[in-house]
Amino acid sequence: MLKFVEQLLVIGQTWTGATATLLALVTLVVLRRLLPAEQRQRVTLSLFFLCFALFFGLSATVALKLGAYTVWAVLSFLDLLSLVCGSTGLVGLVVFDLVLHRLQVRVPAILRDLIHLSVVVVIVLAILYQRGLDPLSLVTTSAVLTAVIGLALQSTLTNAFAGLALNTDRTLGIGDWVQAGDRIGRIVEIKWRSTSLWTEDGDLVIMPNSRLLDAEVQNLSRPDDVHRLWVKIGFHYRHPPHEVKQVLVDAVRNTPGVCTEPAPDCILLDFADSAIIYALRYWISDFAHHTAIESEVRTRIWYAARRNGLEIPFPIRTIVLPTINTEVAAVEHNHRTESKE
Repeated sequence: MLKFVEQLLVIGQTWTGATATLLALVTLVVLRRLLPAEQRQRVTLSLFFLCFALFFGLSATVALKLGAYTVWAVLSFLDLLSLVCGSTGLVGLVVFDLVLHRLQVRVPAILRDLIHLSVVVVIVLAILYQRGLDPLSLVTTSAVLTAVIGLALQSTLTNAFAGLALNTDRTLGIGDWVQAGDRIGRIVEIKWRSTSLWTEDGDLVIMPNSRLLDAEVQNLSRPDDVHRLWVKIGFHYRHPPHEVKQVLVDAVRNTPGVCTEPAPDCILLDFADSAIIYALRYWISDFAHHTAIESEVRTRIWYAARRNGLEIPFPIRTIVLPTINTEVAAVEHNHRTESKE
């Protein structure tokens, strides 16, 4: 490893290093265009690092020619760090997004980032050791520095371990529809700190990973994509329940998006004050369009009830107001009572 780092340092001091960095930058730009639009943002950081490496490399080469050795030492070190970060991103793009993707092997984003970070840390430590620095001894001998770093990264580490747990137990996965609190959305990415959800309204919600572990989360896509929906509706007491149930079940059959298996059914739910409450239950397999399916089901229920003469009663409330004569009699009675006293 140290010999490899020494070779990188030598190359970085010449125009060859700048040329190699430029070629890597062009290659990354070309390969980035082969990715889907939603995955291109993943390599943006690597592009920035390669741009920095090109700038630092050219600046270091010029500083070396001018004899500014102190400036050259700083710029060459920054050039090497940027080149390492950008090059590992390029290698990760080739391995994970091109090779493994063609082999239909999906690597979670958090595991990919862990591998990328581990490689960068190992190379950076080797560079520091080659320069005569021992960062590990600096951290281990400074208890105060270790405590400060631990406190500062407490929430980040909590979310990072939560992200690893989410990818390990596989209770939640990319593409699953979940409900966390009052939020319903599809998981698009599980990262180190947070999980990204696309809501039905097209909004992107960022939720901390620890919240998905600590709170109750309903996975609407597991164990399969079939999900049951309920429609509650009340009909007049004069309608026989078995007729009402049959009308409701027939109304929802052949509705686009409603599954034939399991078949829809209807139950008598409650005897309310002004109506008998029924619950029509049906199954769907495309939760992304559940709002449109629910709207179509309710529309068909209304038309079926109208065709079959089923009345949906309104709640009736009787209010008794006192008449004017009653109020006058009450006032006169009060006056007579007071005069006798």
